Amino acid sequence: MAMSKAEYLAQEIIIDILSRLPAKSIGQFRCVSKQWLNFLSDPQFIKFHHIIHSHKEESKLIFVSSSGALHTITFNQNPQNGTTNAISRKLNFPQLSHSWEKVVGSCNGLVLVENTENIKYLINPTTLEYHRIPNFHLALTVPGSFSMCGLGYDFASNDYKVVTLSRYKRDLDNIFVDVYSVRMDLWRRHGKLPVDHGVPIGGSGVLVNGALHWLARKSPDYSSVIVAFDLNDETFLELPVPNALDDNNFVLCDLVAFRGCLCMLLNDTEENKIEFWMMKRYGVEESWTKFRIAGLDLVHGLVPFCSISDDDVVLNVDRENLIVYNMKEDQWRDMKVGGITAKFERTRSFMESLVSPMLGKVIEGYDIA
Repeated sequence: MAMSKAEYLAQEIIIDILSRLPAKSIGQFRCVSKQWLNFLSDPQFIKFHHIIHSHKEESKLIFVSSSGALHTITFNQNPQNGTTNAISRKLNFPQLSHSWEKVVGSCNGLVLVENTENIKYLINPTTLEYHRIPNFHLALTVPGSFSMCGLGYDFASNDYKVVTLSRYKRDLDNIFVDVYSVRMDLWRRHGKLPVDHGVPIGGSGVLVNGALHWLARKSPDYSSVIVAFDLNDETFLELPVPNALDDNNFVLCDLVAFRGCLCMLLNDTEENKIEFWMMKRYGVEESWTKFRIAGLDLVHGLVPFCSISDDDVVLNVDRENLIVYNMKEDQWRDMKVGGITAKFERTRSFMESLVSPMLGKVIEGYDIA
């Protein structure tokens, strides 16, 4: 039977309304009927849902507890008294019994994690879908090498990519670049890093403006530089570090993404202050802007995780505690996470989404939490 114009319009309105709901709510509505299950699982709806929500900040955390389990943290703001509640939830993947080692990075609601056996998985913490990243036959042996990874999205090919930098411990000049395509389910060697390696080993690539970023040194004078790998055309480019930054402190810096900008952190625990540099205009050296956060008794420094309002930012202090820092009033308050006693040193922010880590392949796990 042909669908009337009124019925067609009604379905369009329903889809438009549902696309504006959180991803977790979509999972509940999929249980309404088979018809709703079909169109709410359709790739076009998932893409539309992601576009609607893509402007939102990454406002959730995922971390590995001391027991090797994955947990997420959701923040709930109370506008009446200004307090923030943090709710933790353990992620259970029925077919995966691994002990997790670290969270590498996140992109569009997908998170790259690694277990204690150095096996990487691309997961969606909201839908509990997952995809195992296959081993690469040219990968360097773990005991005799160092490696760093990054996760990003290639808009041109609608593909998620894992990029790995690796080198042998005693070979500082040859850093191999390997790229994995989720859509192609294929690793390939891209070549070698065009600059000298000078960042702390184990650092993850920081995703900003469609590129993954690492700190590095450039020959012949070993000057400080940020090297970026463009995920679209797979080329390297160099970005300048702040002019006022002491080059001797470069190796002590951390590279992070915050509010869509590339940032550098210098944790000066001796003077008990933090220098926070933000590149407000991507690629423009003059746009580096410095902020300072003082008044905290620091041992290992702090790292910004995510924004939970226009002024409030969640910070990780000394890899152990979470605080809420109000940037407008320059004040901070402690944050308690119920039932969690683990350190927060292996933590990343992510956003809630319906994006599948399988990209059209057979789904290995699926259950909206």
